[in-house]
Amino acid sequence: MVIRLTNTQKYNYRKVIRRDKIDSMRAGTVIYNPKEKEVLLIHRLKNGREYWVNPGGTVEENESALEAAIRETHEEINLKLLPQNLKPFVEFQTTKKEVYFITELLEKSEFEIHGEEKERSSKDNIYQPTWVPISEIQHIELVPEELKKSIVEM
Repeated sequence: MVIRLTNTQKYNYRKVIRRDKIDSMRAGTVIYNPKEKEVLLIHRLKNGREYWVNPGGTVEENESALEAAIRETHEEINLKLLPQNLKPFVEFQTTKKEVYFITELLEKSEFEIHGEEKERSSKDNIYQPTWVPISEIQHIELVPEELKKSIVEM
């Protein structure tokens, strides 16, 4: 089930996660450029498979989903986000709970991959931040699939 959160809904993302529950939650960001009607995704080519993901990752021990989304976005694409600039966007359950926040970037910038993803990059494991028009989202393999509908409906 996908729950689309509106700006007026209040949700507590400050839940403390116990060590044995760390892998059960993932947090990410939807970075939207309203002028160009595009979202920033990470284009992945891994062992012959092509797909797309949003910046994000596993919520660490004693970290909120919001804190994890901010940390992961900074680690992956070197973009510093402020909590007040992120709004709840969508949450759903796959093999783990997934929570996404949305922010708007009014100026289109180019980004490079950083952190662990840069270290893991090779000719068979590519990470490439790319602006993708909302109109093209239906035609790409976005992981997780549950996120696609919410982005297309923006």
